[in-house]
Amino acid sequence: RKVSQRPPPQGAAAMTASEGPSLCEPGGSGTLILPLFGDAEQRWPTALRAVLYCLGLAWCFMGVAIIADIFMGAIETITSKRSRRFNSVTGRHHTVLTWNPTVANLTLMALGSSAPEILLNVVETVVTNKMFAGDLGPSTIVGSAAFNLLIIIAVCVSAIPDGEIRKIKEMPVYCVTAVCSIFAYVWLLLVLMVFTPNVVTPLEGILTFLFFPLLALIAFAADKGYFGGKPRSKRALGTLVTADMTKEELADIEVQIRKEYGSHITDEQVTKIINLSSAEANSRAHYRVAATRRMMGGKRVLVERMSASSRSLTDILGARSKVVPFEPVEEETPQAKCTIEFGAANYAVLENSETVKIKVIRKGILDTVVVVRYKTRDGTAKAQRKGEENADYIETEGSLNFGPGETEKQIAVSILDDNTYEEDEDFFVDIFDARVVSSEPLGHVAPGGKQPKAIAVLVDPSGSEGAPLVSTKVTIIDDDMAGTICWAKEEVHLQQTPSDTVCTFEVNRRNGSKGNITCKYRTENATAAATVDYEATEGSIEFEDNVCVAQVPVKILGRGRYGSSANFRVVLTDVVGNGAKFDPNTDGGEDSCILTVYIDADKVAMERVDKMMNKLMAKLDKAKIGHSSWKDQFQSALFVNGGEEEGSDGPAWQDYAMHVVSFPWKLIFACCPPTDYCGGWVCFCVSLLMIGGVTVIIGDMANLFGCVLPFMENEITAITFVALGTSLPDTFASKTAATQDPYADASVGNVTGSNSVNVFLGLGLPWMIASLYWSGITSHDEWDALYQEDEDLAWMGPANKRAKAYVVKAGSLAFSVMVFTGCAICCICILAARRNFLGGELGGPKASKYLTSAVLVFLWLLYIFMSILKIKNAV
Repeated sequence: RKVSQRPPPQGAAAMTASEGPSLCEPGGSGTLILPLFGDAEQRWPTALRAVLYCLGLAWCFMGVAIIADIFMGAIETITSKRSRRFNSVTGRHHTVLTWNPTVANLTLMALGSSAPEILLNVVETVVTNKMFAGDLGPSTIVGSAAFNLLIIIAVCVSAIPDGEIRKIKEMPVYCVTAVCSIFAYVWLLLVLMVFTPNVVTPLEGILTFLFFPLLALIAFAADKGYFGGKPRSKRALGTLVTADMTKEELADIEVQIRKEYGSHITDEQVTKIINLSSAEANSRAHYRVAATRRMMGGKRVLVERMSASSRSLTDILGARSKVVPFEPVEEETPQAKCTIEFGAANYAVLENSETVKIKVIRKGILDTVVVVRYKTRDGTAKAQRKGEENADYIETEGSLNFGPGETEKQIAVSILDDNTYEEDEDFFVDIFDARVVSSEPLGHVAPGGKQPKAIAVLVDPSGSEGAPLVSTKVTIIDDDMAGTICWAKEEVHLQQTPSDTVCTFEVNRRNGSKGNITCKYRTENATAAATVDYEATEGSIEFEDNVCVAQVPVKILGRGRYGSSANFRVVLTDVVGNGAKFDPNTDGGEDSCILTVYIDADKVAMERVDKMMNKLMAKLDKAKIGHSSWKDQFQSALFVNGGEEEGSDGPAWQDYAMHVVSFPWKLIFACCPPTDYCGGWVCFCVSLLMIGGVTVIIGDMANLFGCVLPFMENEITAITFVALGTSLPDTFASKTAATQDPYADASVGNVTGSNSVNVFLGLGLPWMIASLYWSGITSHDEWDALYQEDEDLAWMGPANKRAKAYVVKAGSLAFSVMVFTGCAICCICILAARRNFLGGELGGPKASKYLTSAVLVFLWLLYIFMSILKIKNAV
């Protein structure tokens, strides 16, 4: 077959055709690796070669999909990195994403999904055609963009269940990528047809490439809310559950959930709620890898449906998720009680005082007669008895009778004075045998009409009821000093609780109790932070005459804590009173008195967090798309579904078939370094080189496939077979994202962003390289033979005097871009109309879904048909 039967290609292939045998003839050149059997292969039957090349293309598309997903796994590892940052407000470290999600999607993620098309154009221009423009690469980029925008969105629209709607959530970012996806192809037309027709200058090449980082920068600004809407950082995203989160963070999440849904929910329910409401959304790479592995019989990746509402919480918690189930109990006779307690936990009295009066207080039901017995008891102070020498007080016992309405009684104990110096000494007063003795009916009736039964209950200083005996301590002080102020304990350890708790800390007055004294108190941070671990407080306490104990209340805030212990200080200052002072031997010295409060983790809660962490990590391991070692990679390559059972019946026959077909590729690419090495960057670089190698084979195979089909020019092959083969994994990934995600960003938004990157990076990079190369060339025989007398370049000057430049003939490429741009504008308008009238870009009523998909498929077929007519010079 002579090359004159079809329009000659551009660049080096055209030179080959003009000087000798063409690529399609024995002895021809224009490929790097194929044909494998040299000239002998060119003499095989044309039908056989057509079948082999077609199957070879399909097999190579399979290979590039597998290595592209390894590449995406490396990108996922890189972009999912997190760092620990200190928050000065909360006083704690928090885990944050290192990469902004929008920037990651438009840079590395877009490169990963479009790597085959981009590298195909780069390799064809720089390596295969030796800096001459090719036909295959640019047409593949435009054809892939058309397939992505029209066919993938058509599939996504129809994939949503009837009646459900998916809308784009990040509208500012989507608007930026949608506008840029149209501008990218308009820019391409301006370069090839208006500014410098059929030539790309260094300035145009550099600008095209720089639009790529500019797009990422503008989208980042939109993501942060500079163009309207809420910035992503201020939206209620919940806490991300990731493999590198700490148990401390998980403990915090658990407490937050129990506060919201009730402390009665089980650990299993907490874990399910965390998975539902706090888990990180599946990334673009995640969907792409999951789809490819399912097609190729590879190791499955867990993809769970992400819900935009809490509809699944009803399944987890039941309809009354925040209400503790009511269990009826046997009805008992109601009780009315009154409580008897001491007025203070401790009393102090000077040795020269004659008596000490101890208050006993009655609370609760007051319209009864209550009797309680009392008796003194020795401590270090001794009572006066027969034969007792050096007694300190007179033994006292008796009963207190509370009549109706009486709330307070006093117990008087006589104190004995002597002339001997003694340390402070203590004795105790006990109350016991409290009982109601009134026979008069109570003045009220309980619900149900039953007469309440009155009882009397003793209350100890800690607030506990029902003790058979309650005591207060009386300290006999040897002199007339006002006393020394100090904490009962200089260090207190508390156990962290999930709910807020008010704790009281005891302040003692020692070595004197004469007169009233006051001091101030305040809290201050140490490793614990106010508003996070405790509630900051300040105030003053007062000791009345002969009172030796006071309490300082501090609220400890409920939160999760694992392992770590935090502490804060409560400081006493500014003591006021006749001779009162702070104990110089305690923390704080003479000027203050300091209590250090430690908040320790609850061991039971820690065990609970350990169990939840194990469950969450097991789930994340199933969802992980990369491998941690070569052993794991080769195991996944050697066995169907990576050696894991799929369902109760094991892998399906389709899994075995695809595994056998793709096994050579899996084995070769298992040699790529695992994603866990060097943060994924080693895998990123090696897999990118491997993608380049496979795209070289695809380019050669596509050229040879065109040779055996007289009607299949390279441009037609590019916009049909090659575009379809490189975009098929994205189709399945986007379909899964559309059905699983609550929003359309992962399916629609990623398409517009990827189409922009295809032009700015896929065309901009080789354009920049080639245009800079030709700007430095002064003599080149092949270029002169091709372009010095080309009438399409007449604007560059007279023949044989034209300066070297990178020539990209507009021809069918420009026409194809114009048709696609019109179809793209129609598609964007259709999506906008669906959002306006149906509430979302995807889904909706069955009729509207299928009508939208049919229109989009028609636009794609129109693009293919019109492009082929132009390539065939029919228009």
